[in-house]
Amino acid sequence: MGEKKYDLAFLKKVAGDDESFIIDMLETFRSTAPGIVSKMEEYLSQQHFEALGREVHRFIPGITFLGVKDLEEDLVAIEEFTKNNQHLDRLPELVVRVQQNVDLLIEAFIKDFNLKPCS
Repeated sequence: MGEKKYDLAFLKKVAGDDESFIIDMLETFRSTAPGIVSKMEEYLSQQHFEALGREVHRFIPGITFLGVKDLEEDLVAIEEFTKNNQHLDRLPELVVRVQQNVDLLIEAFIKDFNLKPCS
């Protein structure tokens, strides 16, 4: 797999290479992202597409900071589909992919930055 799933260049630029700020951001992602994904899954199962779109909209900026293009593209697609009430049949696949990517990202951050795993 060699290739990193993220690019922290933007975050480092914003942080001014402040390592503790970067670690804080990664810790925040690690602790909040699973709950966001869980809400997304819940809204999807209840077919609350508007709420799903709002949840995704709030999640996108954090993903942008982490430079995870494929995950960002999936989130933007979910937001578009829910806003326009189109391609709703693709939402389950996209939400599963988001969940898998978030899990991989958290694993990578734990390994690469020696973060503590979620309890």
